[in-house]
Parts: sequence; C-alpha cells; structure tokens
Amino acid sequence: MMTSSQIDAISATPVARKSLVKTKENQSTLLYRLMILYRFIVALLGGYVLSSLSAILIAEAFSEDRGSAAMSATIVAFLIWTAAFIWVFMVNKTLKASLGIILPSLILFVIYKLLGN
Repeated sequence: MMTSSQIDAISATPVARKSLVKTKENQSTLLYRLMILYRFIVALLGGYVLSSLSAILIAEAFSEDRGSAAMSATIVAFLIWTAAFIWVFMVNKTLKASLGIILPSLILFVIYKLLGN
C-alpha cells in the first residue's frame, strides 16, 4: 500500500505536469482556431455586406449612365471586399476588426435608407 507522500511524489512527476500543459495547449489552440474562424466569417460575410452596400450607393450616385454606373460599382465593390478581407486579418484585435466592418456597413445602410430606398 502506498503512503500519501508516495502518492504526492507520483503526482508531482513531470508526466503529470506535461499532461496539464498539453491540456492548456489544446485549449489555447482551439481558442486560436475559433478566433481565426470568426475573423474568416467576419471577412467573408461582413466584407460582402460592406461591398454590396457601397456598390448600391455608387450605382445610385451615378445613375445617369446605368451601364457604366453598374460596371464601376461592381469593380469598386470587388476592391472593397478584397481590402476588407485583408484588413480583417491584418488588425491585431478581433474587436477592432469586427467594428471596422460593422460600423461602415451600418453607416452605408443608413445613407441608403435616407436616400429613399
């Protein structure tokens, strides 16, 4: 039968510490992957909303020549979506990345509604 000091000695071995460190590494890896997934979703969906709203407003602003307005708005929308996607992963903080996509989208949506649409 083992005494309590022997059990304490066994639990303090490096193997037990390694398993604890391994668990913390797995948790931090999972959190990191979830953060990257969140940024990807923000970049994909938020960038799409931002570029779509900007395309709508550009097409409305230059509606005299509908063909040129639609083509120009589409090109600018692709540029904005690409820039938003890059920017979301470039920013250090996830909150800043989220707000940097959500706030301009809200502003563009308010402008769109104020124009009467």
